Amino acid sequence: MDIFPWVKILQQVGPLVAIIIFFVWRDYRRELHAQERLGGLEKYQREVLESLISQTTRALTQSSECIKWLSHVVDRLFQVYPGLEAKQKQHEPQHNIPPRPDGLN
Repeated sequence: MDIFPWVKILQQVGPLVAIIIFFVWRDYRRELHAQERLGGLEKYQREVLESLISQTTRALTQSSECIKWLSHVVDRLFQVYPGLEAKQKQHEPQHNIPPRPDGLN
């Protein structure tokens, strides 16, 4: 087996192979860097969203408890002062909103 033909082929295509290998290596490194950056951004977004969801859940829970408490207070007021409910109904505003011409209300 003669090595000379292989050396000749390597001399002819060697620079091209080296350039291809360089570009593949460079793009591989670029993709790794982009993947690390995206992973960091996704982690940051996930942390921010988890915090916002936690705060929103807490606020909704407190709001629901306040509404329950206020509902209880209003019910208690109507029990203590039965005339309040009748007065409230008398003072409720009457909304005379005409129907939409297209029939959708």
